[in-house]
Amino acid sequence: MSRDFLRKIWSIIYEEHEGGDTAAARIGGKVATELTLADMGFIFGAAVDLAEGHASGHAQRVAYIAQELAVTLEMDEDEIADITLAALFHDVGLFSITHELTELSSAPETELLVNHARDEVEDLSSQVRSGNIQKVAELLIKHALSGAEITGDLPLPPSVARLIMCNHERYDGSGYPEGLRGDDIPLAQRVLTAADCLETAIAGAGERGHSPEFVRSETMQLSGKQIDPNISRGLVEATQNVRFWGVFTGGQLSKQLTSRFPQERLAVTYGDIAAFLSRLVWLVDGKSPFRQHHSWNVAKYSFLMSMELGLAEDLSASLGIAGLVHDLGKAGVSNQILDKPKWLTGPEYELAKKHINYTLKIMSLGGGMFDDLADWINGHHERLDGSGYPSRLKGDQLSREVRIISTADVYDALISDRPYRKGLDAVAAVRFMEGKVNRYFDPEVLGALGAVVGSAPTD
Repeated sequence: MSRDFLRKIWSIIYEEHEGGDTAAARIGGKVATELTLADMGFIFGAAVDLAEGHASGHAQRVAYIAQELAVTLEMDEDEIADITLAALFHDVGLFSITHELTELSSAPETELLVNHARDEVEDLSSQVRSGNIQKVAELLIKHALSGAEITGDLPLPPSVARLIMCNHERYDGSGYPEGLRGDDIPLAQRVLTAADCLETAIAGAGERGHSPEFVRSETMQLSGKQIDPNISRGLVEATQNVRFWGVFTGGQLSKQLTSRFPQERLAVTYGDIAAFLSRLVWLVDGKSPFRQHHSWNVAKYSFLMSMELGLAEDLSASLGIAGLVHDLGKAGVSNQILDKPKWLTGPEYELAKKHINYTLKIMSLGGGMFDDLADWINGHHERLDGSGYPSRLKGDQLSREVRIISTADVYDALISDRPYRKGLDAVAAVRFMEGKVNRYFDPEVLGALGAVVGSAPTD
């Protein structure tokens, strides 16, 4: 998308955080057709899949199964659209509990969450530290309620938030948060829950799961427990044809999902997109108490340094957006790594480095909004002397934009508290970075940082 588009989005986000002119009033209500509700769902779904430990595309596959089931059951178009959106966002509340789960579990929170997709809470006792199973149950209820609250703040129909809140209700009454049973669970809810349970089972079975026979066998086991027996029959019917499996395994999921959204629901405003990005970043950073404001700070410093260096406003704004989304892939890094109170081991560091690839994957689902930012974000851990990652670029291989974002990223990391140390003040942080000028940091960019944060020592 154009830099002017990103400038408008940035002006709304910046005003919300820092004050300034009335960008929100001037352009916030204008329609921006470049991003659809489906695109929003694809981005959120990818981030949640990472946080939950599911294979990439889980949310889209759940949405597709739910769509096909809803069509088989002859549900109306509005219900199908609501179910599809709810499937894409269905476990967004997980971000609110991963830090606490890490403290209670002997296993990575991703393993706990994936297993929970089918198991009763009590069956997780072997993965939870002694005496904490009740707290885990409370956290799982919290994530359901948080998911509804989060989606209620996004430009989605209110019915979608309700579907998300009740996604873990079970036909036999063993679910949560309300313990609904049987036909007391609305049909749309039963469809979404059935699709989620089935996709998790298919993913767990690998290639063996990609067959009508597996679906038939699995739904028999789920029927009357997790899902409605009538829904079980609909699942079998919906998955018996070659077309279903061709789409399910053939890379056409997003196209198929989008085709069933009513056209009038595609338009969103600049204000909607700004709120969506802010909410997504806040959720990912909120995984860890040590990252609460990191992405916003990197965004702000990147923007202000760019303006200090005399870059055009639209380019500076694009750098602000890049800084905002640069760490979305941290959704896929376990809190056992993010919150570790010691330095990471070699293997743990390798896992942490994967966040760049995860970020690029999430960004690729944004309807083209992030395409021009990918190279900058991919390079934000590179260093001038070639000691960075992922490509060990050096010197002139690092663009000015990469140098700006990487400098902002390191500065905020230095001034922020971490599990293993207290943060530095602004003066100490810049002085530390000056000791690595021309090795890690560009002197001109570092000078702009000093001017922006006012790091000059006072007498």
